[in-house]
Parts: sequence; structure tokens; C-alpha cells
Amino acid sequence: MKNTHKQYLVLGAGITGWSVVSYLLAQGHSVRVTDSREVPPNGSKIKAVLSEQDICFGYMQWQWLTQAEVVIVSPGIDSRATEIQAAIAMGVEVIGDIELFARSAKKPYLAITGSNGKSTVTTLATAILASQNLAVRAGANIGEPALNLLVHDDLDMYVLELSSFQLETCQSLSPAAAAVLNITHDHLDRHEDLAQYKQIKLSIFNHAKRTVTARQEIFDDVCTDTSFGTDLPEEGHYGIGRDECGQEWLMHGDSKIIQSDDISLLGEIGKLNVLAALALTEPYIKDMPAALDSIKQFKGLPHRSELTARVNNIIWINDSKATNIGATIAALNGIDRPVILILGGVHKGGSITDIVPAIKQKVKHLIVLGEAAELFASELQNQVNTTHVADLDGAVIFAHQQAIKGDAVLLSPACASFDMFDNYEHRGEVFRSAVNNIHSGVCYDS
Repeated sequence: MKNTHKQYLVLGAGITGWSVVSYLLAQGHSVRVTDSREVPPNGSKIKAVLSEQDICFGYMQWQWLTQAEVVIVSPGIDSRATEIQAAIAMGVEVIGDIELFARSAKKPYLAITGSNGKSTVTTLATAILASQNLAVRAGANIGEPALNLLVHDDLDMYVLELSSFQLETCQSLSPAAAAVLNITHDHLDRHEDLAQYKQIKLSIFNHAKRTVTARQEIFDDVCTDTSFGTDLPEEGHYGIGRDECGQEWLMHGDSKIIQSDDISLLGEIGKLNVLAALALTEPYIKDMPAALDSIKQFKGLPHRSELTARVNNIIWINDSKATNIGATIAALNGIDRPVILILGGVHKGGSITDIVPAIKQKVKHLIVLGEAAELFASELQNQVNTTHVADLDGAVIFAHQQAIKGDAVLLSPACASFDMFDNYEHRGEVFRSAVNNIHSGVCYDS
């Protein structure tokens, strides 16, 4: 970006809004901030650096839109709002923080999106790059806001996890490699339909030098440099095969990379996440043994098919991050035991019937709770034994009563958390605490 003085308006004073304010002030620009919340998360920090007349908290000061040269919309604010669209029609530039990053970044970066698995692949790709003696940090939709990464002059590259909300206000993204991991029904309360959601996700490829997708039907009309899947791959692509002894391997074309048993991530989705990370980072891997060591050491992320406990050969899995149907299907497909499944929260859209095949194949008992409990029960009670409970503690207690040796108890809600919890992390911590409580200190066994 050229360091020319401009008048910016920042919509939202959360973690992204504060990163934008800090960045713009450091560049010498004039900044105003408005947020509908009386006490936004970073309001005190913003009040310390801006004058009172440039801050409006408690309601959105839409009149400032047309007084700004550039408006920065935080990801949580819908850019389709009538007032924002009217400002765009009058010639006001409306962008997001990722667009600012893309205009400013001088180092190469990887970009990752998808309905599910973004955080795991982002973190694993970062670990693989670090194993190659590259100075690298991850950010954007995970960890630090993207603009905060720019202050680290000693970095060789960045890795960005990007949501559809971030992509829809970005036009200049030009990653060294980009991946769309999967596309399932998600955020349809914000996006018009699946087609628009897919278009936004695929925009990550517009200026990418290397492109990666899963081998899924929804990507049949998308041409990419390489792909990954659970089948035997063609030359230049990534997949899974078996050797003459029947051992399963992750493959690059006909070359074996790593045995599936050497991966700590659970199930099919774990293998796909490793394949995606390898496909993304392929041009940077010069020391394959070091890369493989980083994969073997990677245990996954909290609240993402996280093994919480193994007691009396019953495993308890915390997949609280599963906030849509597709994520829960992926979690179920990764478990090779009978499952007691805990579902419920705030349904974000998508067809519940999509989960029926996985329910029939994997689930011995379904526990439902939260705002969407009746919706799930009405759709699924004819497919599986279903119990409605009042809260997550009750779900864990009931699951404990039902589980026998060889079972898995899976919290994979397929819903947002904000009907009963602060966020999905809070939900996962409550689950972990409840599991610990019923076992009076978790004891791991085989």
C-alpha cells in the first residue's frame, strides 16, 4: 500500500477491528470506528488511541459511511447490509482486513479455506514449513489477525486460514498456494445459497500460483494443479493406497509417503488433512524426513476430533468445533467403533437428512440438546434410538450410562454453540470437564 493519507472507517471493534485500527494508524491514516455494542471487546484499546469524536459505540453510525474514502468491514458484519450497499453504490470502497493484508504483504503466503478442517490443515502446514527451517506464522481466522503478521520482519512466509466472511471482501489475494478443502452447507444464514457460498470459497484461487482441492463431486467443474482424496491417486496428486503386505500408505502418485498408522489424527478426515497439508507445502519440502517427523508429532487441535479420554476401552471425543452437518459426518466417518453421538445447538442450515447414512452406519444412540434438539429428533428418531437431554452435563452422564467397552462417545454438535455457551471452545471445555468429573480423574488405557 502506498503511504498516502486517507480517511478510513472501521466497522466493528473486535479483535479484527483493533488490528485494522493499529495498522492504519501506523500507516499515518485517519480512522473512525463504530460498533453496535456498548462495550466491544477492544473498545478500551481503541479509546486510548482515537479521539472521542472518531468513536461511536452502542449503535452503528451509518452516516460516517459516505464520509469515508475506504470502509473496512469486520468479518462478523454482513456487507450486504442496506446501508453498506448504498455506500458502495455511491462510490465508497468497502473491503476487509484480508484485502489490506493482500495489498501490503511482501512475503509469500499460503491460503486455506473450506467448510471444515481449515484450522487443522493451517496448523499442520505451518508445522511442515517450520520443519524446513522456514520462519513462518499462521493467522487470519486462527490465532493472530492477518495484519498483525506483517509486523514480524523476520518471517519467510505466512499461512492464512480464511473464512467465507473474510474472502467475500477481498479481491487482491495472491497466495503462493491455496486450498479449498471441502464445501458443505454452512453459513447459509449469511450467504444466499450453496452456489454463492461455493463461488466465494473458490475466489481464493483467483490469483493463486498453485491450487489444491479435494477430489469431491462439488469440485468436478474446478480445474486445479493438484488434488487429494482417499482413493489411489494419479501422478502428481495425493491419495491413499496399500502395499503388497496390505499396509495403508498416504501416497503422492505411486510413491509412498507415510504409513497411515504413523499419523496421530483420527480416521479418514485426519488422513485427508495430512494429504491437504502435504499438497499445499510440496514446493517447499526439501527435507522430507523432517516434514514426516512434524506430521508424526502433530496430535491435532483442541475441540477438533480431540481424544479427550479413553477409559475401560471407551473413547470420548471432543469435536465441539463441528458447527455444521458436514463436519459431523466427517467426524463419524473417522471412527471405527459404535458411536453414541451428542448433537444440538443452533442449526446453521443445510439438510439434516444428509447425515442419515452416517447415522445408520455408525451411531447406536443419539443424544440431542439445545435449540435444535426437536428438529434433530423429528428428523432422526426413526433412524436411531434418540434421547433428549437438558444440557451437556446431562448428555455426558447419559452417555456414560449407555456406553460399553468398544464404544465411542462423540460430541460433534453439527450446530453453533451460542444458545448455551460462549463459543465452541467453551462448549468443548464443558464437555471435557464433565467427562473428567464422571471418571474422577481420567485414566487412559488401551
